[in-house]
This record gives sequence, C-alpha cells and structure tokens, in this order.
Amino acid sequence: MNAIRIRTRVDSETLYLPELRPYVGHTVEIIVLDEPATVLPGTGDWDAGLRAVQQLEDYDFDASRRQRECDLNHAKDHLP
Repeated sequence: MNAIRIRTRVDSETLYLPELRPYVGHTVEIIVLDEPATVLPGTGDWDAGLRAVQQLEDYDFDASRRQRECDLNHAKDHLP
C-alpha cells in the first residue's frame, strides 16, 4: 500500500489535487483531518505557525521582535 500526505487549505467543495493523478482509476481511501492552527513544540511545523499568525487580527510584530531580542539576550542566564 502506498501512502501520500497532502496538506492543503480547503477553500471550496471542489478540490484540485494533482498529487492524486497517479491514483486515478484506483480504489483508494481518502481521510480528511482538521489540523489545529497551532505549532506543537518540537514539530518544526512552520506552516502551522504561519497560518496561526495570519489568523491573528491585531498581531504586534514589534512586540514579537522585542521579545525575541530579550530572549536572545538572556538565553544563557540559566546556565552555570
């Protein structure tokens, strides 16, 4: 059995999925899972992070930049 993963945003009832072209004419099982728009620690799922940020209406980019600078400045504070 071959398996492929297609990550896409569903924008309509009609989907265009060129990845499925090799399976045309085959009997397949299609499973749709709704993925949360959060980044799980250690997953490296940057696409989910981007989607989460894009969903925020009043995201403060300056605060994010200042927080990152602070984190970098104090990254080794807890080390002996």
